Amino acid sequence: MTITVLRAARVLDVMRGVLREGVDVAVRDGTIVAVGPGLDGDSTLDLGDTSLLPGFFDVHLHLTGLRSYDEGRLPDRETAAVRAAKDCAALLAAGFTTVRDCGSAIALTLRPLVADGTIPGPRIFAAGPAICQTGGHADTHHLPLEEVRRQPDALIADGPWQCRQAVRQAIRAGADFIKICTTGGVGTERDHPQDAHFTPEEITAIVEEAHRLGRRVAAHAQGTAGVRAAVLAGVDSIEHGYYLDEECVAEMRERGTFYVPTFALKTFFERTSEGGHGLPEWRLRKQREVVGAMSASLKLARAAGLTIATGSDYYGPPLRRHGDNADEPISMVRDGMPPADALRALTLHGAQVLGLADQAGSIEPGKRADLVAVGGDPLRDIEALRRVGFVIQGGNVVHDRPLRRP
Repeated sequence: MTITVLRAARVLDVMRGVLREGVDVAVRDGTIVAVGPGLDGDSTLDLGDTSLLPGFFDVHLHLTGLRSYDEGRLPDRETAAVRAAKDCAALLAAGFTTVRDCGSAIALTLRPLVADGTIPGPRIFAAGPAICQTGGHADTHHLPLEEVRRQPDALIADGPWQCRQAVRQAIRAGADFIKICTTGGVGTERDHPQDAHFTPEEITAIVEEAHRLGRRVAAHAQGTAGVRAAVLAGVDSIEHGYYLDEECVAEMRERGTFYVPTFALKTFFERTSEGGHGLPEWRLRKQREVVGAMSASLKLARAAGLTIATGSDYYGPPLRRHGDNADEPISMVRDGMPPADALRALTLHGAQVLGLADQAGSIEPGKRADLVAVGGDPLRDIEALRRVGFVIQGGNVVHDRPLRRP
């Protein structure tokens, strides 16, 4: 097997939160085999004046192919699938080598197409249909219930045994992990982020069944009561968590629950606070309500030392386009998170959420050669994450373009 040496001006040591200079990375058969100065190999790829980072993770997005917030303008599924495939290419070009889709049937279709090289894209971990109670966040409230039950993107369950069955149905559909909704949300009309959904017995049934079958559980949980119930039932990650309190973060810290704050949505909510883009007034009102709470919760989580990972909750429309997913760590830094912590959330912590820390998330021997070269120093200027010059996936350059200068 030939060895390729990658040479960049700076290489990120994500654990220490520093950029090392004069360090090479040697890759063989898609795996990092050495990191150090003056490495030799069969060939050398000079990446120039760039910072070499581990491949990026977005652990909360949706590959839907949607391009509008208007629910009356939904594309047919074939059109949506083609658009979502294009979004996969955009994600990879932006440095995202691994993503976790938190609810869409299309992702289950795209996952093997990326894996076998039919289309370019990040490695996909997919939940398939999200599980919610009747009238829950994944229920399309304005449609007849029986029609919603026929759709592939959600499973509606009431009572512990239906909840167990829903987990089995999601896994039958191909779910890598289970996505549940333990609160209402900003984007659903007939509930509120503070509404607690599912009883503790129902959540426990879901978690027990998922863990018995080797799947982790991610909980859409925005309000305090729904977060607390999900954490106490043993979910693996809290998604959004807009209204955390001291008790929630203490329980999360005790149990090792991951926190995915989807913080880029704070910027989105602020940019759309006056309307436009077809967003209805009921949604705008809820957006305005949660913005302040989002900052407070992130600060609380950081102070408690929770493991925080980046998830944009982007799904395709304007201001939430795939390819712009670096908005997530950038928004975190703008709100006070140190850049080193944001880069850790973008890489190593994302790998931990997916159970891949032994395979990816840092530049070390034995890890997958998923690497991103950006122009500039992201520890000094987090906007450097937008200046992606090279993307290396499994040791192969899959994206190469002239860098925009700071």
